[in-house]
Amino acid sequence: MNHYLKAALLGTMLVTAGCGQTESEAPAEPVAGQAACPKADSNGVIEIEPGIVARILKPGYGRMLQSKDYADVHATLWLYDESAEGGRGLEVWSSGGTQPFQFQVDSGQVIKGWDLGVKCMLIGEKRELRIPPELAYGQRGRPPVPPNATLLFDIELIKLTAPE
Repeated sequence: MNHYLKAALLGTMLVTAGCGQTESEAPAEPVAGQAACPKADSNGVIEIEPGIVARILKPGYGRMLQSKDYADVHATLWLYDESAEGGRGLEVWSSGGTQPFQFQVDSGQVIKGWDLGVKCMLIGEKRELRIPPELAYGQRGRPPVPPNATLLFDIELIKLTAPE
């Protein structure tokens, strides 16, 4: 599938109508105007909320991504398959690592699992995000994502921009 078609597909798929970096399991102290973020365990795993699990693959720096920020990300989406290596089943989409995908957090532009899973990411951070069906496309699915599919993403936050 060509790169432009893949980018269009993700944009169409994700439009529907996350989170710390230290080893403590206690929530982070919120910065003014920013919600507390759960911390990664010693393996870099974060349970964002029941069913949504993130694993830090590469740490980031700077300010944490928060609600209403614009996020520019590189991402790859797989259908989660627990029998496949790393849980990576069929690859459904990739931004290709050249043109970032941009969306505004908590604005209804992406699936709920993404909004929840990317909050608190730092610039340059890369995380693996596993999203259950009820926070993705649910019982109906959205081709090529079948009904009741758990999704697995690699997401790298390239840039964040505060809303004006």
